[in-house]
This record gives sequence, C-alpha cells and structure tokens, in this order.
Amino acid sequence: MEMHEIRYFLAMCETLNFRRAAIRCNISQPALTKGIQKLEEKLGGQLFRRERNLTHLTDFGRLIQPFLEDISTRTAAARSAAHDFLRLDKAPLNVGMMSTIGPLRFTRFLSNFLRDNPGIELGLHEGTLDELSEQLMGGTLDLAILGLPSHPGGRFDTIPLYTERYAAVFPRGHRYEGLVSVPFSELVREPLIDRLSCEARVTILAQWERQEAHLDCAHRSHRDDWVQGLVLAGFGVAVMPEFSITAIGLKSRPIAAPDLSREVSLVSVAGRRFSPATIAFVKEVKAFQWSVSQAA
Repeated sequence: MEMHEIRYFLAMCETLNFRRAAIRCNISQPALTKGIQKLEEKLGGQLFRRERNLTHLTDFGRLIQPFLEDISTRTAAARSAAHDFLRLDKAPLNVGMMSTIGPLRFTRFLSNFLRDNPGIELGLHEGTLDELSEQLMGGTLDLAILGLPSHPGGRFDTIPLYTERYAAVFPRGHRYEGLVSVPFSELVREPLIDRLSCEARVTILAQWERQEAHLDCAHRSHRDDWVQGLVLAGFGVAVMPEFSITAIGLKSRPIAAPDLSREVSLVSVAGRRFSPATIAFVKEVKAFQWSVSQAA
C-alpha cells in the first residue's frame, strides 16, 4: 500500500463523495478513483459501493478503516517526531559523565549549552570508566566525558578538553600546607583514604611498593563526597583530580615525584554517525574555553 492511497481512502470515508474527496486531497477525481481501485486490488476486496448518487462503505471497507486510520495516525506521529528531532525540538541526547569528574568545570558549559539549545532533552548518566565505555559501545549513550590516564584505543574517538593534575587532599592545618607540591615519598607516610572508583588507583597504590612503605589504608569508598568528608574529619589524606575537590575546608597540593595527571576528554564511538543533537553538543564542546578557570 502507498500512503497516498491510504489518504484517498480516508478522505472518501469522511466525505463519501469522490468529487469532494478529490478536492480535499488536491487531485483530480479520476486520479482519486484510480488510487482507490489500486488499493482495492491490493487488499482483495471492494471498499466502496456506488448506488446512483450515493456512495457507501462496504462491510469490507468498514473492517479495513480502523487499520488504515491507525497507519495514518502513526505515520503522522513519526513525521512529527522526525521533524522535532531534526530541528532539535524534544531531541534526546544522552551523555555519560565519569563519577570521578568534578562539576566545577562543567556547570557553566552545561548552562550555556542548554540555554542555546532549549529543544534538546539532555540526560546525564554517571558511572565508572568501564561502565560508560560499555554503554557507549552498546548505544545507550551518545557521548561520554571521561578522564583518561591513557588513550582508550581504536574503538573510540576523543576530543581532549583539559589536562587535570592529581593532588594530595588534606584538611586545614596539615603539615602539607607548607609545601608547593607533595612527593609520593611524603604521601606514603600518611594514612590514605582509598578512592575505589579512581581510574588511576593502581598507579597510585603502586607508589607505596616503590617507596617500600606500608600502606596504611584508613578507609575505602567509591564516593568522592564520602572520601572528602573523611579527609575533613581527619581520618587521613586522599589523592584526587584537582577539579574534583569540592568540599569547603579542604586543601590540596599537586602530587610530585612522579607527577600524575589525566586528560579529560569527550569520547564517542569511532565511525558512528552523530544525531543533530550530538552534533550540536560536540560543536559547543569544541568552542568552549575549557582552559579558563571555572572555579566557583
């Protein structure tokens, strides 16, 4: 069946008059009659019965009518959804945000993006590096903001946003306040609050072996807010990316000997076509001044 044939049929159902139905469909009466005849041939039965100047739906036509009305309604809905999607009106966009990335550098960007693209329905989804990578590959996410200690490989394309140092985090009054940076040889002398979700955790913990020091792990947590609360309470120190530190009252110094950093990047699946909403997000990410301090 062709959509124009369904349209002719529904116009006939409403008017029960070939001339008026042709006018409604903006075609000639012979063209409409031919279209109805083709539809009858495809469906295998007579849809309308002409009796002198009157036209009626046959029993077969009444049986078919709700099905073709449903097709027309669903087609119109699909066209409307496609129109909205392409014009960024109610266009969905799902972006993953690694749980270890702090909000300070993203709040202004997201505010600007949503202001400039009010029709995009942005969903932010938090997770670990492995979880978000899997969701990207599975198509649940369109894009992800990831902190990468190394390049993720050929499956993904990356757009670097900014480089972020890891820092020793401690409460006010700690002896580290007098240092410009904290070498690992000093860090290993303190009780550690272990960040279980840290993508550089293996690298960080390996330093205790290299320094031949005993790892005194005061507490462990997947949540950075808990880690910062425990540091504030004086249970130990932590190692965190510098822009992830949000708790008032905490101090930090860059880690040194060796220095440790990560690249925060916008990540997408290599070769996957972008939706219009995704294209708009990528465009604004590239134009945003990520090097400018976003501290609140």
